[in-house]
Amino acid sequence: MDEYSTDYIGTIYVLPRSHAFELHTAIHGVATIITGTVIQPLAQQLADAIPGGGGVADPCQLALRPRRVEVVTRELHERHRAPRKMHFLTRVHEVEEQGRPVPLSAV
Repeated sequence: MDEYSTDYIGTIYVLPRSHAFELHTAIHGVATIITGTVIQPLAQQLADAIPGGGGVADPCQLALRPRRVEVVTRELHERHRAPRKMHFLTRVHEVEEQGRPVPLSAV
């Protein structure tokens, strides 16, 4: 099993009940969609950060503008099978107009 972390900038959509995410970004100039799971501590942080969230992250608030996110990718290698990749959203930053990232927890 290989595990590595990568930062991306793009539009993030979160499905609050299933803790799934979809990230629309560009990798080497090619539009790409990365899907995976939001880790539990981040899911709670997102729920607390959104005013009136009531414990549920509002996907509309997250998708209003591009954000810098950190995604951990685990690549599983099994004998006689193709490698599988699983993505986990571990951190969300906001992208300000000046290009200086600010952690979502500081908002």
